[in-house]
Amino acid sequence: MESIRNDNETISLKKIIVNYISHWKLFVAAACFSVIPAVLYLVLYPKTYEIMAKMKIQEDKDLTSSGSMGLGEAAGLMKSFGFGGGSVAGIVLDDEIAMLSSNELLKKTAIRLGLNVTYERPFSFIQLYEDTPLRVIPDSVTQYNLKDGFEFKIKVNSDGSAKLKMKETGEIYSFASLPAQLKTSSGSFDIVCTETSKIQKPFTLNVVVSPAGWTAEDLQEIVQIEEFSKNANTLELSCTDYEKKRAVDLLNTLMEEYNKNTDAIKKDENLKMMKFLDGRVQSVMQDLNGIERTIEAYKISNKMTDMEYDVQFYTDAVKLFREKIIEMEAQGYLIDLLDDFVKDPENKYSIIPPMLSAGEGEKGGAVSSYNEALLEREKLIKSSTTDNPLSEIANNQVDKLRQGVVQSISNMKKSYQLVLEDLKSQEKKIMDKMGNVPTYEREYLDLKRQQEILQGVYLILLQKREEIALASGHGRDKGLILDSAYVKYIPIGPRKLYAAIFMVVFTILIPVGYLFGKEQICSLITEYKNSKHS
Repeated sequence: MESIRNDNETISLKKIIVNYISHWKLFVAAACFSVIPAVLYLVLYPKTYEIMAKMKIQEDKDLTSSGSMGLGEAAGLMKSFGFGGGSVAGIVLDDEIAMLSSNELLKKTAIRLGLNVTYERPFSFIQLYEDTPLRVIPDSVTQYNLKDGFEFKIKVNSDGSAKLKMKETGEIYSFASLPAQLKTSSGSFDIVCTETSKIQKPFTLNVVVSPAGWTAEDLQEIVQIEEFSKNANTLELSCTDYEKKRAVDLLNTLMEEYNKNTDAIKKDENLKMMKFLDGRVQSVMQDLNGIERTIEAYKISNKMTDMEYDVQFYTDAVKLFREKIIEMEAQGYLIDLLDDFVKDPENKYSIIPPMLSAGEGEKGGAVSSYNEALLEREKLIKSSTTDNPLSEIANNQVDKLRQGVVQSISNMKKSYQLVLEDLKSQEKKIMDKMGNVPTYEREYLDLKRQQEILQGVYLILLQKREEIALASGHGRDKGLILDSAYVKYIPIGPRKLYAAIFMVVFTILIPVGYLFGKEQICSLITEYKNSKHS
């Protein structure tokens, strides 16, 4: 059964193929007819080209970042405040792409090129650009306030007069000559001729005026902006158009408007920063003058010349004694810890930590002897029973040594206390000799420190202001144009391949569809007749 069904299917398929081949004239006719729309497509469809451009996004580096190297401490302050050092925020290409494709930037581009007004000759689907015989120019107010588009037909007669008819309302405007001004409810428009010597009159144009924002939306679909590579700060701009000059102007103007926009943003930020810095510089200068006058008055009232040399000897002596006092106080603290450890009942038979060096003479020897006796006691206890008389002797010996250690520690405390009091006494004598100099020094250093801080801030503000002034004046574009807009050599339309595919599809589908439909209709008619006879 399976083989019979396969044979039937094969026979049926052969029958269909033979049936189609028998109507070969129909296929030939379809092939001949398909040539007509294919040729019309190749002839009438305007040659469309791809236009490319490349632009590198440059970082906003500080031109004078190396200048902070000569400011010493001020350079360090600048880095800590986040002002200097040449640190630069990285470029986010997605943000730059968003700016390039923004409605506002494309709107400015459309207005500058006049792309929001299109011109077509009657029965033509090609929009004129450079070769348009006249232009309709909205005034600045209308350009930005136009909310709805409108269309009209204008006819310029041989004598130079013009007649304009609105498509929606049917309103008619007549002008004795051009240029002329068209005033409507939407706004005011200037109608001007372009190179009148080359215009062949009469002529008729269909003009469509659209809000620049609508045109910007269309341009967002037309202009493609992509990263050139993942490792480069370069963007690749492209678009397709049958009017090569219009596409070239579009990409070049878009890049120029991008640079203008980023430059305006940078200048606005720099202007605000300069205003802030100027105010701060004046304020710091006033504070600096005030502190310098205070220092001058302080020196005069206290009869001071150069305090640093006057007090250098006393300062060094006080520093030396203070170091020794701190050292003695630290040793006294260790002795107190040792005393507390020995007197604690819980540490009765615990080894004393070696807090004092072995070179401390008797004091170090007493502690060492006590620790050795404890070690011997531990060994004896571990190697004998608790009733061993030697254990009792060892305990007595340890107790006596502990008393010696306690007495030794007490002597150490008295000795260190005497030394500490002597050092403090000598320090007091030097301080008495200095009299009021420390007070003067403290007050003078406090004033001097305020002066140095203000000087550092003043240098920071001056350098930052100079950097901003240089950055505002050097005029470097953020977008470096690597390749101005250029037209690729090979057009992308009309495509001969598309025409060939259309011919093949038309040649096959139309005859097959016709024969299949005819067969189905005949089958239905036959069934209808049979059912009627029955």
